[in-house]
Amino acid sequence: MGFFSRLFGKNKVKEASQPVEVEESKGMMLTINTDNLTREGRQAIWEEIGKNSNLTIYEGKVEHGYSRLAVSETTQCPRCHAETQQHYANFVYATDITPRVMFAPAGFFCTACPTVIIEEEIIATGVKEGFRFQGVVGIDYDRKKEPDLFRTWNGREAVYVFDENKNVIGLSTIGSKKPHDGTPQFLLKDKGKEKKKRQIAKKSRRRNRKK
Repeated sequence: MGFFSRLFGKNKVKEASQPVEVEESKGMMLTINTDNLTREGRQAIWEEIGKNSNLTIYEGKVEHGYSRLAVSETTQCPRCHAETQQHYANFVYATDITPRVMFAPAGFFCTACPTVIIEEEIIATGVKEGFRFQGVVGIDYDRKKEPDLFRTWNGREAVYVFDENKNVIGLSTIGSKKPHDGTPQFLLKDKGKEKKKRQIAKKSRRRNRKK
C-alpha cells in the first residue's frame, strides 16, 4: 500500500464480526460506528444507505481536493468548470490520534476531472467521540483499489503534516502564507474563540491578583 499503509501505521482499526453500534444523532445526521464490522458488513450497510438516498458510491479517481468554504458553489468544478455530482464516498480524515475513514455524502465530484469539493463540516460532525477532526486528506475505496491522497488542496500543492509517531495529523500547502493552510476554516474560527476565552480568563486572573 506504500504511503497509505504508513499513514495508518499500527493504529489501524482491527476488524471483527460485531453488531453495528448506532450512535446518537448529531444535528440532522445519524452516525453508525462500523469499526467492529467486517468489510462485507460495512459494504452491505453502505449499499443500503446509497439505495435509500438515491446517491451512488463514488468509484472514480481523485487528485485534487477543495473545501466547500473555499469555493463559491458545489455545482461546478473549481478547476475545469465542468458540472459536479454528489456521491457517497469513504473520506480519509486526519485526527489528533490517527487517520480514520468515514462513509458520508460529503463530496461533490467533478464529472470531467479528478476533483472533489468536500463538505468538511459533515465529516467533523460525525467524528467519533475521543477524536478531534483535523481535515480530510483523501478518498478510500475499501481495498477495491489503492486509496487516493490529495496532490493539491484548495488549488495548492499539498504537504502532509506528521506527528512524532509518523501519524498524519493534517495537511498544509506549498506557497501558503499560513503554516497550516489545510486546516478547515471552521476549525480555525473555533480555535480563535478558544484563544480569546483564554486571553479573557488570563486578564481576569491578573485583576484578581492585584486586589
